[in-house]
Amino acid sequence: MINTLFVGKTSQTFADALLVYGLALVTNDVLRRIDDTGDVTVTLRDAGPYYTLDLSPELDPERLPAVGVYLPPAPVIRTAKNAKQLPQDLPLQALVDYEAQRDRRTAYFAARQNLSKEAQVAMRAGGEHPELEFLRSLAPHPDWDVFRAINPSALAGYNKLTAQWWQIQEGLPDVLAILFSLYSTLPNDTDAAVAAWKQLDKAHGWGIGATTTSLQIYNPAQGKGQNRAKADRLAMENIKDAFWLSESLKAVGFYHAALTKQPRGSKDRKTYVLRPIEVTLGDSQAIMDGFANMMVGAQSSIQSDILADLRYTRALLQHSQDAGADDFAQLLFRRRQPARIVGGFYSAYYKNLGNSAATMNLSFIGLPGWIRVRSAEDVDVAIAILDEHERIVRQFDETHSDDIALLISYRDFISSSDLWPFFDFTAAYSGYIIRQRERAGGRARQFSDRNLGRLIMNAEPKLRRIIESEGFQNLAYAIRQSTVVAQYRKQQSDRRYDVRYGLNQELARKANYPRDFIAALSEFIHSYNAENAQVMENRQGPYRRSILTTDVEEIVALVDEFGSGLVCQLLLAYGYARTPRKDELDDD
Repeated sequence: MINTLFVGKTSQTFADALLVYGLALVTNDVLRRIDDTGDVTVTLRDAGPYYTLDLSPELDPERLPAVGVYLPPAPVIRTAKNAKQLPQDLPLQALVDYEAQRDRRTAYFAARQNLSKEAQVAMRAGGEHPELEFLRSLAPHPDWDVFRAINPSALAGYNKLTAQWWQIQEGLPDVLAILFSLYSTLPNDTDAAVAAWKQLDKAHGWGIGATTTSLQIYNPAQGKGQNRAKADRLAMENIKDAFWLSESLKAVGFYHAALTKQPRGSKDRKTYVLRPIEVTLGDSQAIMDGFANMMVGAQSSIQSDILADLRYTRALLQHSQDAGADDFAQLLFRRRQPARIVGGFYSAYYKNLGNSAATMNLSFIGLPGWIRVRSAEDVDVAIAILDEHERIVRQFDETHSDDIALLISYRDFISSSDLWPFFDFTAAYSGYIIRQRERAGGRARQFSDRNLGRLIMNAEPKLRRIIESEGFQNLAYAIRQSTVVAQYRKQQSDRRYDVRYGLNQELARKANYPRDFIAALSEFIHSYNAENAQVMENRQGPYRRSILTTDVEEIVALVDEFGSGLVCQLLLAYGYARTPRKDELDDD
């Protein structure tokens, strides 16, 4: 009996994750076919140097003949050019017609573009309209992006792997036995599996080689080049030492664990693959379905990384609210962080070279560690924070250098969950807000101070002392009143208070020098209080609150305890954040 399968991490890229997801999908199918109850759970876990699959119920190798006819676990892609080369006895359920799916997608977007204004409004609002029913009937295949990534550069190798699953039907129980034997021990004995395959292939006369080419679409660190282990000659060759069953599992896993997209306005490609930490296959599939629906459109490259991270986290949290997901919700509340269920995304950037592509960058984007949930109420709060961050990120235009710098800072923050890149972002973003709002018709979204506090205290609980300090809150209020609120008043033809346009830069320049920072802050406080006194003499209220000596004393104490750099960055983040309008405009 087999209750655990092991997949060693051999490449340290998303190839390992694709393999474990592919094995999980095949194992899940096999268990459902041979288990009488149908109550099957496959749990993926990251154990450091390897992944594990925990099986419930246990897998009985003696029952593998009960699997019966098993279609290829990944579809064969048929095109007008390769139709005659494919096995003619392949069932239609195992085939995907590439041209038909392409035409369907084209018809969908043509119909979407021709929707009436009423139907477009209903679609954006998630409502109903007669035209939307017809549009939904034309919806593209959910795996279209995968088909497009495979064709043409990887099509021949991919189809060869998937079609071989149909070819080996008469010996399927023995093939599955080789597969499960390979992954039932650590380290995975690939040499023994290859030897067993050669004997089985010879007995059945299939003519299927034990090893195959490692396709770059599933193995981003491998590609055509000078790949000889012994440098006895130079030749442009593919790597051809992958066990074909293992390689085919990566193709299977690609349909479940991967999102592949062309960035907006580019023929290059970005691929994201999940890194499981502790999640069942069923929960992972439900989350991935919700996530894929959020990622229908194309985004620019850096923005795509950020939105993929935010939206997957949102889909994971929303799944915990679904009916029947009680076990997952309890796991989430026990682990407290989405990043401890799914670690994030392995990412690869492929440069388009015509009929082929070259890997230009490999990276990892972690799920935000500052999302922490212990209850259903925490989930609602976390979703609200993610929605706010997405609205801010989506306003940037990656064709502008200033916007790129902001996106890079934010991506560094969301992937590492380190607050300092976030402070770099908020310090620069404060100037962005002022500049955008000075332009005719320009606007820029602000963080809400409540969600900002939740984020910061989740990431660094010790910072609660700073944020909840009355002196800190009053100084942040003064900065807000002198910048974004004063700018708003100016746009409403209320010029009683001057707009301090360069305040964020003045304070940020002195942030790392405590004496200079306190001096700059004192100068601001002096001018702020003086302006308040002047307005109170000459104009009617409402008036702004002035800064008290006790506020200054609290800030100085916080600088002594936490450092001027941290206090300054927090003041800027809070000072340019949004608060309820009554607090901003109607204070006595």
